[in-house]
Amino acid sequence: MDEDMLLTGLFSLVQDGLTGSLPLMVQISAEILFSDVLHEIRHPALVWRVNVDDTQQLARVLALQDEGMRFCPALNPGNAVVLDSLQAWQFLACRADCAAPPTGARLIVEGVAGTARQQWPAGTWFKSGALPDDTLPGRDAQDATMQVDLLAIALGHSVETLISFVRLNPKLGPRLLAIANSQAGGLSRPAESAAHALVMLGPQRAGRVAALLALAGTHPTETTRQHAVSALTRALFMGKITRLGAPAENAAAAFEIGLLSVAPHALNLPVDALTRRLGLPPAMARALSAEPSPEGAMLRLAHACETNNADALTVYANATDIPLHQISVAYLDALIAASALDAALI
Repeated sequence: MDEDMLLTGLFSLVQDGLTGSLPLMVQISAEILFSDVLHEIRHPALVWRVNVDDTQQLARVLALQDEGMRFCPALNPGNAVVLDSLQAWQFLACRADCAAPPTGARLIVEGVAGTARQQWPAGTWFKSGALPDDTLPGRDAQDATMQVDLLAIALGHSVETLISFVRLNPKLGPRLLAIANSQAGGLSRPAESAAHALVMLGPQRAGRVAALLALAGTHPTETTRQHAVSALTRALFMGKITRLGAPAENAAAAFEIGLLSVAPHALNLPVDALTRRLGLPPAMARALSAEPSPEGAMLRLAHACETNNADALTVYANATDIPLHQISVAYLDALIAASALDAALI
C-alpha cells in the first residue's frame, strides 16, 4: 500500500480512536523513521515495523522507544545490529526459515504452516496472510466439525436454519451475540439473544456473522482472532473493489470469497475438501484453488496489500483498471472496519 496514503488514514484513525486489544502493526520506511510523522500519529496501540540496518537507525528507534513508542525490527540473517540488541525489543519480526532467537520479545513470524509452528516458542504470533493452500494442525474434532457445519449453514441456508443450529449448539450463542452486537455486526440497536440477533441482521448479514464465528470458534485464541479479522478485512476489501469496477460476478460473491479465503487455514481443511463440503459454486472454487479467474486475481490483490508486496500490488492493480490510490483507500477502510471485530472475540 502507498505509504503516504496509509499514514494519512492512520492519522484519521488515531484521531477517532483505535479499538481492540491487539496492537496494530504498521510497516514504515527509514525515511518515515527519521521524520516527525511518528510523533504526529503516536498511539499506544501502534507498533512500528521497521528494518534496523545500522547504528544510526538503532539509536533513533531506541530514543523513540524511550518516549513510549513501540517498534518491531526485523531479524534477518547476518543483521548484527538487531542480533546484538535482542533484549531491547518488545516485538521482533522473524523469517520462517530462521531459528527462534533467544529473547523475551514477542516473536512475529510469517510463512509458517502446519506442524512447523511447533518449533516456535509459546506466545509467538504468526502473521496473517496465508492463502488457501496453507493449513493449521488439527484441533478438537467435535469443535472442528461444528465449525465446518456452521460455515456450511451460514453460506447456504435460511435464518431459521441458523437459529435452529445455534439452539442445538448453545455454546455458539454468546460469541455470536457478541459479534452481532459489535461494530462489525452493524446492528442499529443491541440484540438480546443470538436468535434475536440473527433475525435483526437479516439473511445476508446473519450468514456473514455466523461465518465469522465459524472461523474464530467459540473460544477464540490470538491466532483464530487474527483469522477472523483477516477474513473480514479481505471480504470488505474485495466487496469494495468490485463496486469500484473490478471484474467479478458481483460484490456479494467477492465478499464471500474474501471470507472463505482464510477457511482452509482456519479450519484445517484442504481447498478441495472445503469446496465439496460447502458446495461452493465454480467461481468461488476457482478463486480459492488459485486457478486463473477475476476473483482469484482480486484475492491476490488483497494478499499483496496485506504483505506490502509492491510488485504484486502493481501487477494485480493494473489488471483491475482501478487507480492505485483508490485501492489503497479501499484496503485501509476495510482494515479499519474489520479491526472492530477483535473486541467481540476476546
